[in-house]
Amino acid sequence: MFLKPVYPKYTLALILLSFSLLLTACSDSDTTKSKRKAPSQLVETVTATQKKLSISRTLPGTLQAAREIQITNQVQGILTSLPVYPGDAVKVGDTLARLDDALTKAEVKKAQATLKQADVDLRRLKNLAPRKLASESEIATAQTQKDIAAADLLLKQTELSYTHIKSPINGFVSERLVESGDVLSSYRHILTLIDISSLKAEIHLSELLLPLIEESNPVEIKIDALGNQTFSGQIKRIYPSIDKTTRRGTIEISLSPVPEGALSGQLCRVTIKTQNKTRLMIPYDAVRHDKNGSYVFAVNNGVAERKNITTGVQQGDLIEVLDGISDQQKIISKGFFGLKEKMKVTDINAKKSNDKANKPK
Repeated sequence: MFLKPVYPKYTLALILLSFSLLLTACSDSDTTKSKRKAPSQLVETVTATQKKLSISRTLPGTLQAAREIQITNQVQGILTSLPVYPGDAVKVGDTLARLDDALTKAEVKKAQATLKQADVDLRRLKNLAPRKLASESEIATAQTQKDIAAADLLLKQTELSYTHIKSPINGFVSERLVESGDVLSSYRHILTLIDISSLKAEIHLSELLLPLIEESNPVEIKIDALGNQTFSGQIKRIYPSIDKTTRRGTIEISLSPVPEGALSGQLCRVTIKTQNKTRLMIPYDAVRHDKNGSYVFAVNNGVAERKNITTGVQQGDLIEVLDGISDQQKIISKGFFGLKEKMKVTDINAKKSNDKANKPK
């Protein structure tokens, strides 16, 4: 059997035809793919809402005496008596300490004698003046000497009073730093007194909340050592400066009357509330962060749109938005994985609402 050979020109034509059909098929496949719509990202949304609320913060603090006074000696000498000990109650005028006063008493007597002699000399010259036996210059000098002697006596009497140290307040002794028999230099810290008729605590509050605090704001205090009891406090003063490192201000809280068992140095927890104010609030978890700052994804016509925002104070799981979005703005709260700006999104909440509305009854 004889087979007729295929000519090369027909073989080339068949190859070109097959290649053309293949290109057409690929082109149709690419066109089909390009016509497919990009899938929509499933997300959940919430609505930014104006809420009138009071911001509450609970901050730790340490109870301190309302007044704490360091008692020092103003003159040097030997400490002869120190009758009080830590925990002792003292009243105004009670003796706290005595220093050896023998030398000072002698100096007082010497000053008294000097003053007495100066007074005698002055009176003698004044008696001689009418007979022209004493000049006005001599009388003036004698008067000056008497004045100097009187000032010196007052100085020595004051130094003598410094050897007897008395309590300036009603309070308690909290520290005893020296003992009887010690030789003290001037201005040595020997005792510390505290006034616990009222206690105070200092707390440090964010600069965002500090302008919202007034002395009339309610304050509650819990003292760990006294269990779960709650006591009412009062804002005594608001410090006028902010710490440049922590960006926090200081508020002094007063606790009066002092509850039984409350002591200076105990740990306390102070809860302070701001005035009610209308704030634009969103869930804290809806806020995203990158190198350009804080932002949220808003939903506009089914498309995710980035909105840079400025946040304020946080309350629970909500955070205040000061700038960047408006009231009733819908923002994405869940479904961030793979989400990018300008991406189409489907709100699950809205979809569920529509399905429920269209469900036959």
